[in-house]
Amino acid sequence: MSTALTKNNNTYPQEIEINTVNNDSLQARGAAAAVFRLIDEGNDANINEKEVWNEDTVSICDTNGDVEFDNVNFVYPSRKDAPVLRCLSLIARTGQTTALVGSSGCGKSTCISLLLRYYKPSSGQITTSGRSITDYNIKQLRQNIGVVNQEPILFAMNIYENIRLGKVNATREEIEQAAREANAHHFIMQLPDKYETLIGECGIQLSGGEKQRIALARGLVKQPTFLLLDEATSALDNVNEKIVQALDRACKGKDCFLANLMDITFSIDRTTIVIAHRLTTIQNAHQIYVLDNGTVIEQGTHETLIAKEGGKYQAIVKCQQIVRTNDDNDDMMSMQKATEEEEKLILGRTRLISDSQAVDVNKYTAFAISGSKLTERIRSKAFACLLRQEVAYFDRSENSSGAICTRLSSDASAVQDMTVGN
Repeated sequence: MSTALTKNNNTYPQEIEINTVNNDSLQARGAAAAVFRLIDEGNDANINEKEVWNEDTVSICDTNGDVEFDNVNFVYPSRKDAPVLRCLSLIARTGQTTALVGSSGCGKSTCISLLLRYYKPSSGQITTSGRSITDYNIKQLRQNIGVVNQEPILFAMNIYENIRLGKVNATREEIEQAAREANAHHFIMQLPDKYETLIGECGIQLSGGEKQRIALARGLVKQPTFLLLDEATSALDNVNEKIVQALDRACKGKDCFLANLMDITFSIDRTTIVIAHRLTTIQNAHQIYVLDNGTVIEQGTHETLIAKEGGKYQAIVKCQQIVRTNDDNDDMMSMQKATEEEEKLILGRTRLISDSQAVDVNKYTAFAISGSKLTERIRSKAFACLLRQEVAYFDRSENSSGAICTRLSSDASAVQDMTVGN
């Protein structure tokens, strides 16, 4: 009787494990199908998977020059019946600031997306120095472009690392200099841990103006040939707008900086394109293009356009009723050092390992390690494939940001379940 009970007690857990493996195998097969479909998707021939992950150590400076839109037409793949740009022609000169203004939906931000090669024009072409931007390797082109968007994207890491994302191999001096140019260095130095201060998810512990200045610093740290400011001053107060206007030297690229591996200083001419609703930020622009329904209806300097009676630009200025306020103090949110969880994790792991009666660590450690590495490889491959897709791929409903995040998270984990015991 005792022998029979012992036998049953030994076999019963094994049967449970076999059933668990079978269930996990079925889940993994279903998840693997979605992963393989993603890997097999078509991709841009100009993007190589290895190039996606490798950071160039030397900045490529052969893409400088005027940016010209020559009779560009464009419609979004998901809205083919609604043209966005219609025979758009404009030139952004080297060493100058070119501004695009107009009502919402007139095509301003679309110009930025086309220059970054998120989309391809339906017809016409975009050139720099007389050469089509499609002739450049897409990674080399984007390495020469600094972008600051209306909604800055910051990550749950410290300020130093957030700025360094603009140039992975940037030195401490370059990062601090970029912060000074963006008027961010002063408020950073007042924080408890200065550049090492953790800012939380999406920079939640910073004010809107502070987040925007960090994003500006990130865009300037690599000394880009092209600087694109897409509504970048929307969250800045009047003081910071003056600072943005005072970034004329940064926009023109006249700041000298120490070249990597060379003990010399040099300067570059920078092509700057600005999109702004607040016209106070573009009054000093060398050329202003007024867009309406995807085409240029007016162009000139602020003085010439404001003097044009009945003009679109003059109407925009009057509607905005530009008012300067005396609120010169940028309220800085008091920040506390983010809570570190490492000690709790170490304590928990130590207790788990020491409690040999509760968990047989030796039984599962090898499988857990191999499963984690498998998950890492699957997610890495899948994410690299996503980076190779054209933006039109993400316009499909089944490829929304939420669906892709779920795919990267759950599908890889389901495949991992094959190799890890529950």
